[in-house]
Amino acid sequence: MAIAGRRQRRKEERPGEIVEAAFEEFARSGFAATKLDDVAARAGITKGTIYLYFPSKEDLFLATIREMNRPSQENLAALTAVPQGSAMAILRSHFAFVYEHMVEDRRAREILRMLLAEVSRFPDLAARWRAEVIGPAVENLRRVVRYGIERGEFRACAAEEFPHLLFAPVMMACTWRLMFGDDHALDGAAYLAGHLDLMERGLVRGEGSGE
Repeated sequence: MAIAGRRQRRKEERPGEIVEAAFEEFARSGFAATKLDDVAARAGITKGTIYLYFPSKEDLFLATIREMNRPSQENLAALTAVPQGSAMAILRSHFAFVYEHMVEDRRAREILRMLLAEVSRFPDLAARWRAEVIGPAVENLRRVVRYGIERGEFRACAAEEFPHLLFAPVMMACTWRLMFGDDHALDGAAYLAGHLDLMERGLVRGEGSGE
């Protein structure tokens, strides 16, 4: 029974191990050049084992993206499931989490680099990434903006139609880090504070908001 239990645990852990190995291979070679044989070798399994969990290389790539983005997605989903209190406080909490787990995380930046390099060449991959990863994130941000408008905290503005605007400074910070590394490094804490200040001035009703 003990041996069977260990085997069951190994089976349950295997998808995560495959995703970890895939991340390293995709980061090293890119989507197009990565071979599942190399992923299997890094994970210490046979190529056939990969297909037990992931039907194709595309499915494995998307699973890798989802796993790397999972902390931020789960954070925002939890904050917006039953929103309470200040909408701006929700955004502050979420974006502080995002900067820690995306901007300051090498693995998350590598995912972004891979996507920017690959998705234009693979339209089906781009469509699935948008539907399975980006789309839900955008809708969750839109939910926060609408919640803020409904409670009279936020003014009606373009961020309801384009929640992407709220996330744009994150993409800029990630791109900057990808391009320059530690050279010309941004002050992360000051940049986050500036992002939150800009967002608050653009969203919150009151003096200077035009309402």
